[in-house]
Amino acid sequence: MSKKELDFDNDLFVFETLMRVRHTEIDTGQHLMLESLVALLTEARLRFLHSRGVQDINSDYQGLIIDELQLNISGRVRVREELLFEVGVEPRYDNGGNILIRVTRMHTGETVAKAKQHFINYDFRLNKISTLDNSIKKALYPHLFRI
Repeated sequence: MSKKELDFDNDLFVFETLMRVRHTEIDTGQHLMLESLVALLTEARLRFLHSRGVQDINSDYQGLIIDELQLNISGRVRVREELLFEVGVEPRYDNGGNILIRVTRMHTGETVAKAKQHFINYDFRLNKISTLDNSIKKALYPHLFRI
């Protein structure tokens, strides 16, 4: 399998959150497990969406779901390390886009992982992909809606 390196524009990152690696997230080699890293990425994404006022499912039974994840790991993480998660959004089209996450060691700034999570807007009542409504677009892409 070929490895496609993720390269992000620093201007896309608009949110930061800090998390510490817990003992329950490490393997026998004392490093962060892949499954735990994915869970931390999910937590960072949800914190970002919450900060923007985006609900899991809105009153129209629509919500964002992740349908693809690309992850590049460039360093091993040990227990109790503090990780900085920088989150941004890259618009793609009317029914979705990409959430970009860069993970660095808080005290050294060394990048340990980069992730791209492709999201789509899903209508759970109709059971199909739908277009993003204006409130979600304004929350995720405020720079496109300046007055």
